[in-house]
Amino acid sequence: MRRHQPIRCGLLGLALASLCGICSAATPGQKLVKRFTLPAGALVQALAFGPGGHEAYIARGSELLAYDAATGQMTGTLALSGTVVDIAIDPEHATGYALLADPARLASFGLRPLHLLWQQSLGGGTPKAMLYDSEARAVFIEHVHGSGLDKVDATSGRLLGALNLSGTLGQMAIDERGTLYVTDGSNDAIDAVDEAHMSDLGAIPLSACKNPSGLAMDPVGRRLFVGCADGTRAVIDTDMGFTFEHLPSSMRGASRMLFAFHPFGAGGWKGAAIGVAANDRLTLIRMLAFVKYVAAGDDPLPWHCEAMAMDPVTHQPWLAIGGTSDVGKGANKTAELWTLGQAEGARP
Repeated sequence: MRRHQPIRCGLLGLALASLCGICSAATPGQKLVKRFTLPAGALVQALAFGPGGHEAYIARGSELLAYDAATGQMTGTLALSGTVVDIAIDPEHATGYALLADPARLASFGLRPLHLLWQQSLGGGTPKAMLYDSEARAVFIEHVHGSGLDKVDATSGRLLGALNLSGTLGQMAIDERGTLYVTDGSNDAIDAVDEAHMSDLGAIPLSACKNPSGLAMDPVGRRLFVGCADGTRAVIDTDMGFTFEHLPSSMRGASRMLFAFHPFGAGGWKGAAIGVAANDRLTLIRMLAFVKYVAAGDDPLPWHCEAMAMDPVTHQPWLAIGGTSDVGKGANKTAELWTLGQAEGARP
């Protein structure tokens, strides 16, 4: 099974009052399962889970922090040499990866206890995001400028290949057959890449879906879920390469997507694609079958959602949320980790 990187939400948010509104909605019937307060400090840049979902790892500034996912107690810290842009965890090998800026580097770290394994300088300019593929033991890295995409060996940091794509690159996703998908916001398309050879396989055009940036993959049904700046969410059949579902929402601007099976606990939904967008909205797409999806939630998010990831055991979504009491000076930043489940009596 391929392991994918966590999903950074950008400057979005979710407040308790908003959550109560979500809980009262007819469809998904969510509830707040856990809520942990983090020490004041830099805003959370990324969130990921370790083996068995026992520990949550977060990046704040140039530091990594480990927390017990059951109690919320901090279990370790690791200072790195630059600002962390993104993180990913390989549970099988108990190893993590941190993408750093200023200067651009890829760092590998051990989990228990947190310790640095190696660091490797990166070319290509300022890094933007990464995606880890456990089967290939490779890290795919996007760069801010030039639509550059690099493939890096996860055991050494050595560059394995590079590809320049056209357009503005957004979120990435990988299927079970060695194809990497990247949103192309400039051309309203999804670029497909042969990850073994780092070759361009062509683009899947999007109609009625402008400036895509959010992307999530259902590896079983081989569906792509796309979030676009105009609020449209597209569901793509990757076998045929066409969009068979357009679902409207109040999302606007850049977005991030996450797909999970049974995301609110056993006996709940079969699957859901969860999205957040730059206009502070959280939306859900409910999977009724591999060929049937419906819009099932659309709520305001008045706090900042800085990162989002899925617990690999429960498949429940976790959000790192936060804010600041002095936006102008960036002072007194606070953050919390939340996980959502399905409320009792809200079964399909």
